[in-house]
Amino acid sequence: MVAQLEALLGGPLAERRGDRLTAIARVRQEPGGQWDLRLWTVSDEGTLQRSLRHDRCDMLARAGVLIAAMAIDPLAQERMLDGDAVGAVAAKAEPVVGDEPPPVPEPAPVPEPEAKPEATPEPQVVKQSPAPPRARALRGALRVSGGLAFGDLPGVGATLRLTPALVWPRVRIELEAAYGPVRRARFDDRPEVGADLQLAAAALRACPLFRRKRLELAVCAGLEMGAMYGRGVGFALATDGRLLWAALHLMPALFVVVHPRAALFFAVEGQVALVRPRFVVEGFGAVYRALPGGARGLLGVEVRFP
Repeated sequence: MVAQLEALLGGPLAERRGDRLTAIARVRQEPGGQWDLRLWTVSDEGTLQRSLRHDRCDMLARAGVLIAAMAIDPLAQERMLDGDAVGAVAAKAEPVVGDEPPPVPEPAPVPEPEAKPEATPEPQVVKQSPAPPRARALRGALRVSGGLAFGDLPGVGATLRLTPALVWPRVRIELEAAYGPVRRARFDDRPEVGADLQLAAAALRACPLFRRKRLELAVCAGLEMGAMYGRGVGFALATDGRLLWAALHLMPALFVVVHPRAALFFAVEGQVALVRPRFVVEGFGAVYRALPGGARGLLGVEVRFP
């Protein structure tokens, strides 16, 4: 197993540096004929136990080596000739509910006068830097976020977001629904006259991903389009009450992975307006026009699956 592991990592284990990781594997045959693999990975952050079953012992052992290699280098699967087949087996590994202590070598039996003592095999132990295993190349995600926005609607106000996404190891694609609640626009000399405005839009963006342990940095760019709604206050609006809104935006975002299926989200978004809605009150002139640029600060929670 150590030789296979070094082949997947592209070099001897003794030459690697970083935090220490201990991996312990145990394989046994079940009464029904299947083989069962239990794999423990022990680091400073705790112990993670997985269970995997397969009809072929050799395929099960190779899947265990791949899981351990990916815990050290997430790109290890690319070095395996039949990585897709072994990766499909490794992807079926399930976390074990309830902590079962990792196996320890059993003491050798006391030799009898007529028999030689049988040597008890010790479990394979590999020590390397920890990293979460990546068995799946594509995952789904759903994020709920909110924050403050400036430049689209009058003044500074709230913005709400619902964002489904497709996530690959190095890039993510997001389709977002956004809503800006009602904000007021009034004339300085006639505060009783003006308009109440709100914004509904959808955004499509692509985000290159950079990962380091539990942190993920996404640099997103995309297009946002929607409609700005206006309702006259004091007098009717001379313009249509619903006008087109469009903008290009750039959004650096930070994800803090708190669980394999959950992450915290923090982002700052800048925008450049392509279409600037303009609302006019009959008899008074323009009460509001969207600014050429704007900014938003966002935070939220993302759920990932499977």
